[in-house]
Amino acid sequence: MKRSRYLHPTVRMFCLSVIFVAFHIGGTQAQPLINFRIANGTSGENPAVLWVGVEQGFFRKHGLNVEVIYMRVGSLAASALVSGDVHAVLTSSNAVLNLAAGGLDVVIIGALFQRPEGDFMARPEFKKPEDLKGKLVAIQSIGGGGWANNMLALDYLGLDADRDNIRFIVLGDQPPRIQALETGRAQASWMGSTFSAPLKKKGYTLLVDLSRAPIPYVGSSLVVRKNVAHQEAKTYEAMLKGTIDALRFFQKPENKPTVLKTMAKYLRLNRVEDAETGYNAMVAAYASDMTPRPEGLHKIYSILKRTNPKLATLKPESILAPTFIQRIQASGF
Repeated sequence: MKRSRYLHPTVRMFCLSVIFVAFHIGGTQAQPLINFRIANGTSGENPAVLWVGVEQGFFRKHGLNVEVIYMRVGSLAASALVSGDVHAVLTSSNAVLNLAAGGLDVVIIGALFQRPEGDFMARPEFKKPEDLKGKLVAIQSIGGGGWANNMLALDYLGLDADRDNIRFIVLGDQPPRIQALETGRAQASWMGSTFSAPLKKKGYTLLVDLSRAPIPYVGSSLVVRKNVAHQEAKTYEAMLKGTIDALRFFQKPENKPTVLKTMAKYLRLNRVEDAETGYNAMVAAYASDMTPRPEGLHKIYSILKRTNPKLATLKPESILAPTFIQRIQASGF
């Protein structure tokens, strides 16, 4: 008897299904990752969750090859965003308010912090807030996130820079500011917890721990160009999903050793254990819900209006774009 040259219909359908699935999987794997650059203007531990997202492959999981780029001042990062050299910037709401008041179409799509963080430190001989009247405060730059934390600290302590003749000296990154405190060139400065820890051991005065102060504030956030983000919504939502995955990883105690190693690497610390203070601060400070909220803009907006009259015509909530996070939450992610 001659064998049929044709496959049984059931067998043929099975083979076609296998070929289709193999082709589909192979095609998916072959898709190149989308390059995505995030600029960051702080030398502290605030971007730690982004470093973890890169190191643990959470962004790659969502189809992105993310590069986190350190830039010494926030203004450089903002310029890179406007020029299209980077896709997002990690910066604070005060910087975004100033940029928007200047006519730039930038918005916050995800807030890593819903309150200020870090420590406002003074030299050992300065014990009370009023001791700073007529003195120098070291800052990274005018108008940046560090400047905002200094201003929020002064306001919380009942001080006003103009009224109390408190002057600012721009010294850049946190290490030079610490050196200025140690030499007496400046009398106070805000800094991240990793950098304030050694000063506390030396007897320097903690005037206010901003993470414990009841100040609503949209701190370090993921900022994008509004039109571009809406045109490429899937890409920007993928970035947010990778960040959310990294936040969940960061918050689990069993992942602490891995996170500490990552932080020590990016902060260039000699010992992994030196990252622990910053790690603990970030575990406490990172927002569990990244939806940017308008109430976090009120205080810093009122401070900024004193020096930037253009803000009078800007509605603060116009710099917030919560729909990206809201769509992700609605999907059950």
